[in-house]
Formats: sequence, structure tokens, C-alpha cells
Amino acid sequence: MKSLSLSIITLLVLFLTACGGETQEPETIATADPVAAEEAPAFESGEEFKAQLETALDSYFQLSAALVETSSSTAAEIAPVLISSMQAVVSEDLDDDARAFYSEAFETITIRANTISQLTDVEEQRYHFEYLSESMIDLVEAFGPLSYTVYVQRCPMVRDGSADWLSRESGILNPYHGDRMLRCGSIVREI
Repeated sequence: MKSLSLSIITLLVLFLTACGGETQEPETIATADPVAAEEAPAFESGEEFKAQLETALDSYFQLSAALVETSSSTAAEIAPVLISSMQAVVSEDLDDDARAFYSEAFETITIRANTISQLTDVEEQRYHFEYLSESMIDLVEAFGPLSYTVYVQRCPMVRDGSADWLSRESGILNPYHGDRMLRCGSIVREI
């Protein structure tokens, strides 16, 4: 029995250490992610395109906030707003490579957002948000910097690995776990 109690305590300590614990300030690592930095293309875009992308990003932040609050109904309501704001981004002034890159990310984001809008289970919505976030991160990296700093944040405890998301704030509010592990994560880079 003593061995079982010690094992439980050890597991609890490891779990809290991995997620930084609820009482600690969120870990902020300002180092660049060398793999992502090498793979991300950089495209020229006009101010109007960037402003439209920022409007879409605002919808993304609202969707993330709904998942932080563990509100599947709010996430389902906001997902179509994200789709509309992505559709409003005019990419005709981009060169062919940039337009193709945007179109590919647009397709993934709209498919995943559409799926989120149809789901009622927040865990399933979070699953699709992970892939939506990857595409949104790619867009912001490729067409940034924007008129404000965007933080790429990572939770090391998502399913069988880690998952990233974007935030306008440096403080960690984890959309993949909500109040279960609200502050679990760290900043991996700034855009």
C-alpha cells in the first residue's frame, strides 16, 4: 500500500511538473523553433491583405477562447464566423506561390471550422482545432509580421504528443484542456 501511495504521488508530481502547475506563472520560452522557422515560407503581401488576415485571426482567437471556456455551443457558433472572415480575405494581389499557399491553408481552415460548427462534443472540436491551428500558424508565419505580436504557444499534454495554437496574449490559456489544465503550455515563438 505504501508503494502504491508513493507511485501516485510520483505520478502527480511528474504531471504537475510537465504542465507547470496551476499556481506557477506560465512558462514563457522566447526561443525560436528552428524546424518551423526553416520550413515556413515568407511571402510579400499588402497592408489590405494583412488587415483582412488580422480580421480572420480575431475570429480564430474567439474560437480559441470558446474552447478555453469549454463551450462547445459557442465554438460551434463562432466557427462559421471564422469561415466568413477567411472568405473575405482577398488574395488576388498575391503572387502565384503565395496565393496557392493561402488557398491550401484556407481549405484546411474552412473544412475544420465547418466540422467544428457541426459538432457538440468539445473534445472533438478541440481535435479539429489542432489542425485548424496548424494552418493558421502557417499563414501568420508566411504573411507576418502583423500589426501586433502573435504568440505561438504549445501544450505538451495533447493526446499522444503536443499541440500548438496562436494567442494575442503572452499568458497561457490552453484551448485543448480548458479549466482542466488552463495554464499548461509555453510560448515557443513570437511572430
